[in-house]
Amino acid sequence: MRIFIIGIIAFSFLQLSCTKNDNLTNTTFRVKIIKEVCNDAIVQLVDKQSSEIAENGFAFEGKTYNNVFFTTFSCADRNKMQTLTSDLTGLVITVKLLSAPKDEPNCGRCRATVGSRPGKSNYIEVIGL
Repeated sequence: MRIFIIGIIAFSFLQLSCTKNDNLTNTTFRVKIIKEVCNDAIVQLVDKQSSEIAENGFAFEGKTYNNVFFTTFSCADRNKMQTLTSDLTGLVITVKLLSAPKDEPNCGRCRATVGSRPGKSNYIEVIGL
């Protein structure tokens, strides 16, 4: 009986110590594409701020950006973002975080990338424009 009570008390302390964070992996959010080259992109959070997934004070092409991170679009995601031009700079899209990159064995990519990138990097899936 004593072990049971100690177990209940320990479980209660564990429940109290857990805090509910705004888990972005369960929600969709919007990002603005700052720069994209060959599916590699620097994106900026538009409607959320998160120090967990994005960084502040990133200097790029003469400007300083807050709430930015680096990502790589899958070929399927790139197809979802068909625009009249190949330049995706400034495009705002709705995305969801992924825990791992999508497996795409039939996706060919060029080797070019953006000149510099933020220290924070995330895998995403494009949900829509």
